[in-house]
This record gives sequence, C-alpha cells and structure tokens, in this order.
Amino acid sequence: MIPDKVLKAYFNLSEIVNISPFGNGHIQLTYRVETKSKSFILQKINTTVFTNPELLIKNHLLIQQHHKLSKDNEYLIPEIIKTLDGNNYFFDTNKGFWRLTNFIENSYSLEKTATSTQAKEAGKAYGWFLTSLVNVKTSLFEEPIPDFHNLSFRLKQFDDAVDANIAERRDLVSSEIEFFIERKNFFLDIENEVKSGKIPLRTVHNDTKINNVLFEENKAKAVIDLDTVGPGNVLFDYGDALRTIANNSAEDEENIENITLNWDYFCSFTEGYLRKTKGILSLSEKENLHKAPLLMTYIIGIRFLSDYLNGDIYYKTSKPRHNLIRSRVQQFLLKDMEQKNNAMKTYILNNL
Repeated sequence: MIPDKVLKAYFNLSEIVNISPFGNGHIQLTYRVETKSKSFILQKINTTVFTNPELLIKNHLLIQQHHKLSKDNEYLIPEIIKTLDGNNYFFDTNKGFWRLTNFIENSYSLEKTATSTQAKEAGKAYGWFLTSLVNVKTSLFEEPIPDFHNLSFRLKQFDDAVDANIAERRDLVSSEIEFFIERKNFFLDIENEVKSGKIPLRTVHNDTKINNVLFEENKAKAVIDLDTVGPGNVLFDYGDALRTIANNSAEDEENIENITLNWDYFCSFTEGYLRKTKGILSLSEKENLHKAPLLMTYIIGIRFLSDYLNGDIYYKTSKPRHNLIRSRVQQFLLKDMEQKNNAMKTYILNNL
C-alpha cells in the first residue's frame, strides 16, 4: 500500500475515505484516492523504466500549461496536482517517486476495441493530441525513454540477441529470424526519410493504445498516460495505434487464423485521425502514412523475438514461449498488412 509519508505530502489523512489499486498498467503502481470531495490518481513512478522521472513531470507540465493557455478543451488530459508544500511531485529515497493527478470523472477505458465508433473516436482523440501541440517547440521536450521507437537501435538489439544466443534458442526460431531480416531494408528506408528530415520531428504521444483514451458514453473524452510523450514522428502514433486498435487478435493469440487487420477499424480510426491532422501533415508524411502500421508492427515483433532469444528478461511472461508467441502475432499481422497495404494507401489518400 501507499506509505503514510506519501499520503501526508498530498492530503489531510482525515479527508481520505478510500484507497484502491486502479487500472491494468504494468509499469507504474497506480491507485485511486477518494476524498470527501473528489478523487485523484496517485502513482509511484517505476524508476527502473523511467530513470529520469523528473523529465516525465517536465514534459507533462509543458503540455498541461500549453493546453491551459490555448484554452483547447475539446479533450481532457490528466493534470498534475501539487503537494501541500507546492511541489509537482513527492520524492523520498526510501519511499520512491510519486505523482498525483486529477481523476477524470464520468469516464471509462477499454482494453480492446469493440466497435468502429470506438476506433473512430480514438482516432479523433489522438489526432487532436498531435495537432494540439503543433505550435509547441519539439525541442522543449526530451525523450523519457531514449530510442523507444528507434528502428536502428532495436535492430542492433535484435542482431546482438541473435549473435549471442544466450538462451540457446536461435535454432528454434530460424524462420522467424529470417522473416524479420528479409524486411529490414524496407523499414530502414522509412527511417532514412525521418533522418533526412523529409518526415518531420514532432511531439507525439508514443503509446497510442485504445486504453490510453478515456470515453464518456460513446465519445472519446480524454487522452491519458503522457509518460512517453516526447520527440518522434507521426508514423509512431498512427502506426502503433493501428497495430493495436485494428488487430483482430490478442497480443498472444495462438490461432493464426485470428491474426488479421480489422479493415473496418482501420478505416474508422484513419478517418477520425485524418479529420484532425490532415491540415498539418506534410507531403512526405501523407505519402508514407500507409507504411506506419507495418513499421510499428515490425519494431514490436523484433523486440519480442529479441527478448525470447535473450531468455525473456524484459517482458513479463505467463506461459512457455510467451514472447515467441507474441512475436509471431506481430509477424502474421505484418503479413496481413502487407497484403492490404495498397488498399490502406488508397484509403488514406482518399481521406486527405
């Protein structure tokens, strides 16, 4: 539970009526704190993953202050609440690094997309998020997790895992290794477009899953989990959203027939996203957007396979070959995306 010292930094303890674990996140410890007047979200930051937690606060406050000044209230974001001493976070060597935000009332989150309306609403919310920060200098933000979506960095990790063969599993996955190697140059060409500046650097969310959008009834209400916000490009957000939101299967699906891109969800998310962003996207972004879901699926696929080769040291697993199964899901999803990519490109261009 939460140490009293942490609670006392934010609350008069007599005002607290209930504390309970909240959400399904795997990184931060998250609690809902209910007082006599309102509710809050209190989180202990995982400083193993986020080694510079002050950076999370800095980036969050940049977004929060910009939205207040711009009076852009179409969607909400969580707002950082100060300690009773006026600090933006609480830190104690023994108790850890803690952050308090407001609880967004009358809202709920989804773990999996269930309707095209949900996909479209998520697209609008994430499109709004990108557009809302277009006038904020990206140079003001720093990467909370360096090289988070950096393809060359992830390929180096993959190559190292294959060469080292620490868990002696390489011979078991030779076809999977070959699958990803065969496609490497195609995705490096996309990265070169980014490195050359043709695809511009932007401030992006970097974790655009459906559960980072809050809904009220059938409408998106808020964009949450700003911990990964930082410099990146539009391909990261658009691509990773569709990798997850429009995937018909679970992340660890074992029946390969279920692993396909949901075309209706793809179209709905794209329509919503482009409705908000087409006015700011560059020509190169528009020309490459159809490759984004493939790029992000490829990156996650090699990350899962690298972890399997390394002996499952990064991602939590709950069954044998779990990371291999996860990597295969990305592999078969990527195959389906490849078959549909011309249609994806046409649909995108028709909505610009």
